[in-house]
Amino acid sequence: MYKMLAIISLKLKETLKSPLTLIFLFAMPIVFSFIFGSTASDTKKPTVAFVQESSQGELNQEIFRILEKNTKFLWIKVSESEAKELVSDEKAVASVKVTNQLKSHLKENKEIFDVTVYKKTEEYAVLSPYLKETAAHIYQINQAMKEQKSVSLIKTLKKINASGIISMIEENLDGQASEQPNLIPLGFTIMFMMFAISSSVSSIHLEYKDYTWQRLLSSPIHKIYVLLGYFIAYFLLGWIQLGVLLTVLSVFFNVYLGNFILILLFGSFVIGLVVSLGFMIAALSQTKKQTEIFSAIVIVGTCMLGGIYWPLDIVPDIMKKISMAIPQTWMMSGFGEIMSGNVNHSILLLDTIVLIGFTIVFMIIGLKSIRSY
Repeated sequence: MYKMLAIISLKLKETLKSPLTLIFLFAMPIVFSFIFGSTASDTKKPTVAFVQESSQGELNQEIFRILEKNTKFLWIKVSESEAKELVSDEKAVASVKVTNQLKSHLKENKEIFDVTVYKKTEEYAVLSPYLKETAAHIYQINQAMKEQKSVSLIKTLKKINASGIISMIEENLDGQASEQPNLIPLGFTIMFMMFAISSSVSSIHLEYKDYTWQRLLSSPIHKIYVLLGYFIAYFLLGWIQLGVLLTVLSVFFNVYLGNFILILLFGSFVIGLVVSLGFMIAALSQTKKQTEIFSAIVIVGTCMLGGIYWPLDIVPDIMKKISMAIPQTWMMSGFGEIMSGNVNHSILLLDTIVLIGFTIVFMIIGLKSIRSY
């Protein structure tokens, strides 16, 4: 036990003395956290331009009142020319206009909104389904009005808006408002942790070259305890980084971290996977240089596919399917569940099981490939 503790202490001291490792562990994640944390704390709502000409009547007014119930967007009434200018200058996510042939479109189940966008942004990915949902509500109301010829669609929408029957306040199962946290700062923390640990593990090749590894294995300590000492050292290194960055997010940006026990447990599984991946890459490589190149390719590629750089909600369906085979996808999903404050334990359990599966596979490949000479 004392010999294993000596290995842990030695590896931690050795790693924390490296300026490059310290940059990856603390400097870069903190810088990115300040950049993206400041972005996350910006409460400015994306603007949607609603085209309302003076010639248009009360029906459009009532439809606008329904749309603006979604408080995630800032809805403004503008003329058609102003709407085009706002969209072309990218000051508005999109312009929305009720079609001039509304009655005929309702009868024929055609689109009732004419939408103009400059580019399909993340905000538009949220707006588009909301417009379709609102149109579906209006279709249903209009269908019901056919049976009551004496009642007009305008009067019905007025009553609905006045009564508050249609509400866009999001609630979870406990009746509390739920909001998806911004995980991009945490995602970059995970990415730099992968770089730092992978770089640290790659030092094993220098130990091969200097015969330190061979002498260590020939000492009166079992190979399992040697590997366990390395694993625990890099595991603690990962927690030092994650702990510092979670503290920064919580203190400086008031990010809600969720249940502390769940963060501790799930974070441990994440760090365990990162360490096992680093061991596997180092074991499959022949030199330190190879390890660094393979690490850069694997880490950057999987982070792009796993939702570290951008939310997976905005990528094509084929990319979403590919992301299911990427560990970072499950990391971000689990942290998202915990930090949302409304934990779906079945989803979190699935995320955890998948991470454990990846960890076991990576560790088996690494242990079978690691050289003992």
